[in-house]
Amino acid sequence: MSDEEIEKAVLYYIIFEKEDCMLTDQDFENIIHKKIIKAINKLKSKREEISILAIKSNIGETEVNILEYLSDLGKYIFNTSFQTSYKILKKYTKKRQTVDLIKKIHSEIAVIEDIDNYIEKNISTLQKIEMQTETEDNFLNQTLNTLKKIEEKMAQKKEDYSLYTGFFELDALTDGLHNGELTIVGARPGVGKTTFALQIAEKISSRKKNIAFVSLEMSDTQIITKMISKIARINSRKIRNGSINDEEVVKITKAVTEISEMNFTILTKSTTIQQIEIEARRLKNRNKLDLLVIDYLQLVKNVGNFTNREQQVSDISRTLKLLSLELDIPIIALCQLNRNASKAEPTLADLRESGAIEQDADNVIFLYQKDTENNIITVDLQKQRAGNVGTLHLKFNKVNSEFVNIER
Repeated sequence: MSDEEIEKAVLYYIIFEKEDCMLTDQDFENIIHKKIIKAINKLKSKREEISILAIKSNIGETEVNILEYLSDLGKYIFNTSFQTSYKILKKYTKKRQTVDLIKKIHSEIAVIEDIDNYIEKNISTLQKIEMQTETEDNFLNQTLNTLKKIEEKMAQKKEDYSLYTGFFELDALTDGLHNGELTIVGARPGVGKTTFALQIAEKISSRKKNIAFVSLEMSDTQIITKMISKIARINSRKIRNGSINDEEVVKITKAVTEISEMNFTILTKSTTIQQIEIEARRLKNRNKLDLLVIDYLQLVKNVGNFTNREQQVSDISRTLKLLSLELDIPIIALCQLNRNASKAEPTLADLRESGAIEQDADNVIFLYQKDTENNIITVDLQKQRAGNVGTLHLKFNKVNSEFVNIER
């Protein structure tokens, strides 16, 4: 599955027309062509000029006259442009990679135990093969693509608030959530970290984004009850025990209608990091995942050989960070704090069971309460890899499961 003349045409454009693209020896079948592209990439890495003499020097001895071979490449371009030649070359690469993947699956499938995760990973691999284009990046293209993204953000700045949390002062510090970032929200029990994360998820879902909320502490009924309580502004205890009047029934019905229209998935049976990965990939593969929330990190189990719980949690936090990058989504993971955090303002050292959480997180937010009389919660952004840190305050209406911005 290759075309030797197309391979020669692409090499001609790179060497003699100075076309810029990133290819590897995996994109070529001919042995000589593999050596040539390796030599070209070596010259690129050293920022040296790409010439036939430099290529010959980096290839060394071969069974063919390499100078003559390189000089003859121009015979194979015909009327084909670089872009056309490149696309044909990549088509063959994709075919070979797909065949290799099929062979790999065929050889492994009989002994695979976690078949669901295996399927989703291979779907992801197929998608990566399919998404290869002529913009496969060298450093220059990566830089230009970054500039393009910056320009797109500038153009969208006034209208794209789809990943903003709805907490005004927090959004002013962070510009909302960001794809590829892991945000840790740490608090002691009873401060409202689940409500905080759920409210962010609801806000983002209201902007037509897809949410997956993994709950290891509450049932789906409990979570939806919290959502109803907030939207209908009815004491959650009254909803639980059924002591509601006719007027409140109408409010609840409206709230349920609003909730039913949200792109919201609640996962309560995914208890291991491996199961969470499967569900996240499955949803992403179906274009149904824009934000993943995990409540909470220390309750996630990990299948593997670990000597202690700290190693397990470290592996979980690292997996979540890599998953946010792979799926290109923001992930919020709630985190329990050490007991001594209740005696003072929490610090990064209070993240329970693992120092690796602090390292893996792009953002770390602590919730704690100083003003118990007025139910004021301090929101302390103590780490932001790409920006400033700071504190703000929200009012926590616990009976309605709602955080409220405080006007200043």
